[in-house]
Amino acid sequence: MALKIIVSATKEETRMALVEEDRLIEYLVERETGSHLVGSIFLGRVANVAPGIQAVFVDIGLKQNAFLYVGEAKDLTEGASVLVQIVKDARGTKGPTASREITLAGRYVVLLPKANYVGVSHKLSSGEQRDHLYELGKKVCPKGMGLVVRTVAGDVTDEAVVEDIHNLTAQWRVLEARRKVSKAPAFLHRELDLAVRIVRDYFNKETKELLVDNRETYNRILDLLGELPGETLAKVKLYEGGEDIFRACGLGDAIDSISDRRVDLPCGGYLVIDKTEAMTVIDVNSGSNSGKTSLEETSLETNREAAVEIAHQLRLRDIGGIIVADFIDMHTEDHKEEILQLLTESFQGDKMRPKVQDITVLNLVEITRKKSRQNLASVLYTPCPTCQGSGMVQAPETIAVEIKRRLRGLLKKQGSAKDILLVAHPLLAEYLKTSQLHAWGRELSCSLKVEADPSLHVEAFMILDNS
Repeated sequence: MALKIIVSATKEETRMALVEEDRLIEYLVERETGSHLVGSIFLGRVANVAPGIQAVFVDIGLKQNAFLYVGEAKDLTEGASVLVQIVKDARGTKGPTASREITLAGRYVVLLPKANYVGVSHKLSSGEQRDHLYELGKKVCPKGMGLVVRTVAGDVTDEAVVEDIHNLTAQWRVLEARRKVSKAPAFLHRELDLAVRIVRDYFNKETKELLVDNRETYNRILDLLGELPGETLAKVKLYEGGEDIFRACGLGDAIDSISDRRVDLPCGGYLVIDKTEAMTVIDVNSGSNSGKTSLEETSLETNREAAVEIAHQLRLRDIGGIIVADFIDMHTEDHKEEILQLLTESFQGDKMRPKVQDITVLNLVEITRKKSRQNLASVLYTPCPTCQGSGMVQAPETIAVEIKRRLRGLLKKQGSAKDILLVAHPLLAEYLKTSQLHAWGRELSCSLKVEADPSLHVEAFMILDNS
């Protein structure tokens, strides 16, 4: 598949779009003020040991302690120093997740300072090439360490791979030296910024173009790709147009729709995507797809398109954790197996390694997808201050019933005023004026007026003596 990478870099944020056959398949945003820590290394101090969950909480010098699963390990006690690498960003009230397995990722290899083995990417198609790179890795791997040779190493010379190993080894020596003179908690190593990671993790021989709108970032990328042949460097292009680079490439509408709850399918069906605290739930609906032959065939057609689109949306929105997809009922095992197989195939190429579980008798499919960084929604959005993220506020009828209840109690008091002013949000005020006020005045034997105040919460109101 021919891939196109588009990068927009400003002082405030870096955005990346991955386009396959003119379709947006990944969109990442990283902000200067964000808290992306995955890959960063800290010398932490054990703040609390929790034997009941076989974990410790590690103070790494940030607001939230890092969570470190230690299994049966008994060597960590409260106050002890420990070298950790962040593997998952903080999410909501949960702090970042850490690991004691340290990795340093380079352009062609990944160095494993605490391991003792050599591996080669299975994506290299040539067995002879894999064997050669394995032997090269064994030959130059530093003693007492391990490494994994990446797919892109198959496109460069042995000298470039060896140089990458030497650079990573030097990084580790510097990091070790910092650890010896630092007092926990201390920050030792920061993962590369998004623009550099894009080149390291996404740019390969299938990339037909890398378009970037910032000259400084453009020059940095050329430097990073310096070992590659000239025809590869020619794929990197500088965009100097005045329009936003993503809209100039025809991706504006696709990016704007990323947050949509409903996703339409070509057949007329649609998906509804909802996120809860524990999981993401995707409901498949037939919509306007009435089919041409039978109910079973109509359901299968919608489910086929839904399976492909679910894989696309999970990757595009960077949704991780547990996902439950509720497919339209299928009554044959062959059809259920086809949908599972199609889901699995559609996840090929997703770096977060989704796994498809079995389908239940209720046509529910559980999917798990690796979750490391903050997903796109948490970067771009914040909970609504009106509904607090629930997506719902009290109906005007509900609030009106509560107001009437308060009025009854107020008017029963001896000497209470009979001339009353209600102050409410404009939406509620309009509802009261058009459907309630006149009837209430007659029933409660009082004079009622309503005043709109847009500064009030949509559920808030005030009952005032208007005399």
